[in-house]
Amino acid sequence: MASKSPSARAREPKLAGPRQKTGVSRYYQLYALLSNALNDGTIAPGSALPSEPELASRHRLSRTTVRRALERLEHESRIVRLRGSGTFARQAPLARKLCLNLHTFYEDLPTIASKTSVSVLKFEPEDVPAGARDVQSQLGERPFVIQRLHKHQGTPYQLSTAYIPESVGRQMRRSSLGGSTSIITALDKIGPKTVSAEHTMSAAAADDIASRALRVSLGAPLLRMRAILSDAKGRVRAIYESLSRPDHLNVRAELERDPARDADSSWRLRAVETGSAKR
Repeated sequence: MASKSPSARAREPKLAGPRQKTGVSRYYQLYALLSNALNDGTIAPGSALPSEPELASRHRLSRTTVRRALERLEHESRIVRLRGSGTFARQAPLARKLCLNLHTFYEDLPTIASKTSVSVLKFEPEDVPAGARDVQSQLGERPFVIQRLHKHQGTPYQLSTAYIPESVGRQMRRSSLGGSTSIITALDKIGPKTVSAEHTMSAAAADDIASRALRVSLGAPLLRMRAILSDAKGRVRAIYESLSRPDHLNVRAELERDPARDADSSWRLRAVETGSAKR
């Protein structure tokens, strides 16, 4: 590997000194540092990473610690290690994306479900999470948590978590939540029917759980969607949250406004009939 200039080496981030207590394992610090460098292009696709001895010397780590960080990156398919040649950043393959349309949101879900597989990671009562305290009175002290991993063509693209009232959760069966069954379908079978959903969308950085489940680097950008599902009486049926890989899922919308009105007429989501969603 070609040696770097002193100025280039000086710009490279280094881990905290060995005596600094950060509460995070040394291997994980190196993993996070290399993950961010791969994610932001500091280490470009196809280029070589520093050798194990160089990483160990630069960050004052043991070879075992360095090897553990590299093994995790290799498991995530972020790098390729070639015996006798070195370690290289992988070129991420172009993925065929799923598309979720805001103007036909719930009509699209069955189509997407038919193209994906779902596995249930968790189905059990837990304490109310901080993000759901505003509706705690309707969820109860220990709502059921349903966490599922969604895959498209064998690649995980979405990690979803639903919080449902304990009384409703005890009427469900874990075996009924796999396959293509949506949370709304499972809730409607128990009743009463879900008739409204309040959605918010934002960006989120992959934490340790999401990075492992979705096979992305720590801190990678994810699409975060949250929905409050309610019945006709305004009672909360579920708080639903999902983290999706933007390289595998697009969210789009078609907007329109009345052509007969003046230029200041309001834009709105395009009106469509059920079952006639444009693909």
